[in-house]
Amino acid sequence: MNNKLIFLLVVLVLLFGLIFIISKNRNAREKVRMEEKIQTDHEQFVRDSLQNIRANNDKTIIGIARETVTNNGGSNTQTQSEDFSSYINSSITNSSGNTSVAVTVVDENGNISSSISSLIANIYNQTGNNGKTGLLRSSFVHKSGFQELFEGNSDIIEKLKLSSHVDYIALGKIRYSMRKGTLVDGTIVCTVSITMSIISANQKSIAKSFSFSENGNGATETQAQEEATQKLMNRYYNEYSTL
Repeated sequence: MNNKLIFLLVVLVLLFGLIFIISKNRNAREKVRMEEKIQTDHEQFVRDSLQNIRANNDKTIIGIARETVTNNGGSNTQTQSEDFSSYINSSITNSSGNTSVAVTVVDENGNISSSISSLIANIYNQTGNNGKTGLLRSSFVHKSGFQELFEGNSDIIEKLKLSSHVDYIALGKIRYSMRKGTLVDGTIVCTVSITMSIISANQKSIAKSFSFSENGNGATETQAQEEATQKLMNRYYNEYSTL
């Protein structure tokens, strides 16, 4: 009788252990599946967004000309009487419950890259923040004040009254370079480099800064640029999207 009870207890222990292991493995598989889905959705978003890069590139040139035409006769030196509010999109306010991040990325010509700014803003949206673009007007990025802001100048941050609009402002400079592929004839290699300065509007200082680059290959410069940009955005999402 005792042997039967011991046998039954052993069977029950083994059965419960097997059920526990199956349940644990199922939960682990579900977690991996969810992580893979999040990563897949992010990569699909980047691919879809990259299709619009060519159409969006340089669309801001007309806006730049319109906004700067009134400044042609003025001095490039910023003075105390300068109206810094004209450089800010006042419709953007810091009213959301989530941490707000305004993104402005400029290309090698000093023009705002709307496509890259939007891609990075959406990365912040995907990580639970409130990413947005368009806070800084084009007329400001061509002034010396933009570089001062990039370097975390507290006076410029105060004059722009950034804390009334966002918690952080992410400023970036992006550069592309092309070269012929050496491993496969007829291919192009694109190297895209980005330097970011994340400014805390409340602390009036640089919260973090970083630089990195990625390479992309393609049969044309456009294909190589798109692949390099996609790799850049994936790495930004995985390594640099925390504030």
